[in-house]
Amino acid sequence: MRAAPIEALAEGLRSGPRPVAVLAGAGVSQTAGMATGEDLLRMSAAERGEDPGADPVSWYIGAFGRFPNYFAILRCPDGDRLTLPRNAFEGTEPTPAHRALAVMAAQGLLGPFLTTNFDRLLEQALAEAGLTPRVAHDLVGLAGDPDLGEPMVVKLHGDYLDLRIRQTSSGLHTYRPVIDALLDRVLRGFDLLVCGWSASWDLPLGAALTRTAGERRT
Repeated sequence: MRAAPIEALAEGLRSGPRPVAVLAGAGVSQTAGMATGEDLLRMSAAERGEDPGADPVSWYIGAFGRFPNYFAILRCPDGDRLTLPRNAFEGTEPTPAHRALAVMAAQGLLGPFLTTNFDRLLEQALAEAGLTPRVAHDLVGLAGDPDLGEPMVVKLHGDYLDLRIRQTSSGLHTYRPVIDALLDRVLRGFDLLVCGWSASWDLPLGAALTRTAGERRT
């Protein structure tokens, strides 16, 4: 199916009954050279001299006996923070998808942005479009009652220079209550444009979408 031209998409957003939030997954950043979770698992398999096949997550579970912890694969200590290697996330440009989303946000058609990505390409594209969004990537930034009518980027899994938000005992299986509360506000108050998110293994985000499914267009 041919992708809708940006003008047609923008017109559809204008004619909708409710404001539209964005869920941006790894696919939005992949063409900029950002590694996806699947890429990391394939790298892990290659280090062991193994072939992960078509389902790297299942391979990882079989090899290590647990759900993959992507942060443990890459993270490095930086004082009291957990970070990811800078060279994996810096020196790249936003993709056409980032820039198209930013243009529509500048036109007042989109926002807030939910993203599972660690990079800052979305923030960079929004800045290029003349916006200065509030960026929430830690529990302090997500707490309270943020104004969802203002430009905002919610980094559900943290930022590549600060992963403390994901330091939970259950790893990727649950979100902190403050994250779930903000997700519920967004997913109940906005329709949702999903870009580059596969829904395969992001369990807590999938649960949030399921429990609010009857309240929005997706």
